[in-house]
Amino acid sequence: MMRDTWHGCVRGLAAVLVMAVSPIAAPQTQTAVAALPARAAPPASCDTVDELSSGYIPLYELNLPGRAYWPGGKTVPYALNRSKLLSSRQREPYLDRVAYCLDTVTRAGSHEWAYASFDAFTNNLSRLGVPSATIAQPVKRLTTWGSHVKHVEQAPGGYIEFWPNAYDPAASRNAPTGDSTVYDFSDTPRGSAPGYGSMQVHNTAAKETVLALNGWNRGSGRFLDIGTGNQKTGQPDWTFSQSGRDLASARLTVWVKPATPNASTCEQTVSELADYRLLYDVAVPQTAAVWAHGIPYAVDNAKSIRTPISRVAYCLDGMYGTDPAWGYASMNTWTQDLTTLGVPMTGAYGRRVTGLTVRGSDVAPADNSTGYLEIWPNRYSPRIAQNAPAGGSNTTYDFADTPQPVAGPIPGAGGYGSFQVHDVTHRRTVLAVNGWAAAPQTRLSAGIGNASTGQPDWTQAANARNWTRPHLKVYVRPAGVDITSGPTNAQLYPRDHATNKAAVTVHGRTTDRSVSKVEMKVYREEALVGTRQTSATGTWTLSAPITAERASYSVEVWAERSSGKTLLRRADDIVAGDGYVIQGQSNAAAAGWNYSGTAASQDLSPWVRTFGYSTPNPALSTDDRSWYRASGDGRDTTTTSVRGAIGELGVRLGQDLVNQSGIPVAIFNGAHGGQPSTFFKRSPSAPADPATNYGRLLQRVTAAGLKDAVRAVIWYQGESDTGLSGKPTAAQHNANVRALMASWRTDFTHLEHVYVVQIRNHCGALHSAAVQEVQRRFASIPGTSVMTTMGLDGHNGCHYTYEHGYRQLADRLTLPIRRDLYGAHLTTPADPPNPARAAWNNTAHTSIRIYLTDPTQKLHCDAGTQPDFTLYGTAAKVAQVTCGTGYLLLNLTRPGTGLTGITYFGHPGTATPTSAPVTPWITNDSGMGLLAFDRLPTTEPSTNPDRQRPR
Repeated sequence: MMRDTWHGCVRGLAAVLVMAVSPIAAPQTQTAVAALPARAAPPASCDTVDELSSGYIPLYELNLPGRAYWPGGKTVPYALNRSKLLSSRQREPYLDRVAYCLDTVTRAGSHEWAYASFDAFTNNLSRLGVPSATIAQPVKRLTTWGSHVKHVEQAPGGYIEFWPNAYDPAASRNAPTGDSTVYDFSDTPRGSAPGYGSMQVHNTAAKETVLALNGWNRGSGRFLDIGTGNQKTGQPDWTFSQSGRDLASARLTVWVKPATPNASTCEQTVSELADYRLLYDVAVPQTAAVWAHGIPYAVDNAKSIRTPISRVAYCLDGMYGTDPAWGYASMNTWTQDLTTLGVPMTGAYGRRVTGLTVRGSDVAPADNSTGYLEIWPNRYSPRIAQNAPAGGSNTTYDFADTPQPVAGPIPGAGGYGSFQVHDVTHRRTVLAVNGWAAAPQTRLSAGIGNASTGQPDWTQAANARNWTRPHLKVYVRPAGVDITSGPTNAQLYPRDHATNKAAVTVHGRTTDRSVSKVEMKVYREEALVGTRQTSATGTWTLSAPITAERASYSVEVWAERSSGKTLLRRADDIVAGDGYVIQGQSNAAAAGWNYSGTAASQDLSPWVRTFGYSTPNPALSTDDRSWYRASGDGRDTTTTSVRGAIGELGVRLGQDLVNQSGIPVAIFNGAHGGQPSTFFKRSPSAPADPATNYGRLLQRVTAAGLKDAVRAVIWYQGESDTGLSGKPTAAQHNANVRALMASWRTDFTHLEHVYVVQIRNHCGALHSAAVQEVQRRFASIPGTSVMTTMGLDGHNGCHYTYEHGYRQLADRLTLPIRRDLYGAHLTTPADPPNPARAAWNNTAHTSIRIYLTDPTQKLHCDAGTQPDFTLYGTAAKVAQVTCGTGYLLLNLTRPGTGLTGITYFGHPGTATPTSAPVTPWITNDSGMGLLAFDRLPTTEPSTNPDRQRPR
């Protein structure tokens, strides 16, 4: 939203703090990806690093003592701390680069220093100092200088290890490959261990620590670990060195560089505009009087630009107060009539647009969103228009307003005027200019993003006087090169299992003869790894492989003319991998509850993705065609707050699969709480109908390009199929789920397996034994496995906590998936214990042996499990349960004369969000509980005495 930015508050601050240093020899140079202009001489200290004079501002200064204890990284005695000043203007600053310098003098008088800068990894200023939270990630375009470090400029290989935790030398699964026997750039933080503290910047390409500050969270009385370059003896990253005892002085300084601090136009900030032509440009006045007799365009190229056009872009830019402000939105064109793209004096355009790209100073970037235009000279009401996007308000002015009939002259008494572009995928205004067709004295309203006060779309804000030199511009892109489909940010491409690679493909059309070549460039972690070119006119396709691995790829598409190259599209954070679906009721949604305890956010992985989000609203579902790094917590599926959410079960399952296989995954969660199995069925006549749950999920998977790449479906449903209150019966559940499995195998053409989670006998399903029995028998269907909820203690009788519920269930599901789909050889069972049959263990009928389908599984019996068994047709009860390998033994209180069947519900248990498990269970070596079963018949004893002997 439009708010005062922070640049004005730092004007006049000293650019750099000067430190006393001594000259050093010129450092060695490592090959860089994109070198900066050559300097006359290398710097001799941080204050002589040239780039610090290009807009960097000192954020923190910390004089490091020999000893220090800053518990949790929250009591750091900075000599300089501008974090509150720089972020005091109601929002986080938008940063371009961050720089760190560690400057030390030994007791012997030797000056040693190191400098590192890289692209900002966060805009949160509090996370740039001594860390109080864990940040372990690559950083881009690393530049280093120093007395004991190799010099690189804008190079790949940067990595930071910031955390207050203790840590192990064993390589983290998401870290670069290092030495697991020493502390270096690939260590693993231990969140539950006593603190230690790491603040390290690394150049992994050179296998080098640039600078390190460790040990500040260990305890009072301990010397700090402070060092530059690799430590020559001991641990390379200075862990355990306590080198602070050897220093006469040390200082850590942190600088930040605001992103494009002087840019106030879209042309200065949006690269794709190089391929667009300016159609209209008009200064936005303070009052409506200036536009009362027509729009006084400073530029009007409607007659000189040739059609066809492929894209349209709108821009509002200028200075808001003392700060640059700009909002940009481009989209696929909906008309070839250029005169309709300007500010209208007649006609009302309320229309949906596709392929929306959003950039701006006060609005988060987005690609391939669904947009909506509200462009008219009329007055309008907040009432939701008939054809407007879903999710609007009838009481506030937003992206779904209704233009009113004209009641007088326009401009003037009959009009007001709206020129608004909205991103309906993310439910926000991108840019707005309002009030220009009202009475002459009316002050105009203009803004970027949603307004923080008043109406979200800036209606009646009357804030034009806060702008300096604001301009509204319209651009068009001639249909010279049109990308019809291609990668978007965070996209996951399906891999070929034989080659472990995926094809990233761009389709387009070239109609401009001046375009001599279209080129596609592929980068792996910012290093160029492939190019593809085409010189053909007409339609074309460019394709390049990427590997399915824990690495991020970027793709650029360029058009080349004699006048130079133009960037057509760039997409970042692309990966290759596998697809999965989670479907069912609320325990499949696993959205997090008020008693959940530890949140799933601790298990987020950058390699787990999703597309769109689960919502019962058809319009909201079809509007969202964006890729996300998946998140877990979030309950309200009718809002944008859960975009990218796949549930707590999905988050942990994805992390497990990625960590074990090294392959990124996309998980689509289509679950909807409280619904019977009929709710999820496929419409035979319209499988992709967005009015159905099945159709919304199918549309998402298809639009993501993974319809043929879903490897497995995880199904957790049945609480609403117990035959109560008109709900489906167990027999209907059986038929419905089998039909669903057939539907999935029809639409997900390469589906390999279905994993059914057996429900527990609570959550409103107190008569669930018959459903549990049906689900147990699904294991006999080829390509189907059944997972148990028995053994999970963290619940309230219905939904689960994270730590002792969804997290453990995900860990269990990972085992059969690894076995079935990744060929893993496991040391513990992948399936829960499943009864095959029951037989009397003696002729007195006082003991029953229940045999398992897997005779190799060893069972473990907790004391107190006997009440969880029910015997039908007899007055006998279970007095004792004994576990063995491949069986369990039930000893009865009396002869079980007349026994007709045995039922095992499992134990109801109680909610234990933070405590250790307390419920008595019958489990295997994987901790999986015995599957519940209903009315298992009992046969007479075997005539083979060996079958009676306990093993």
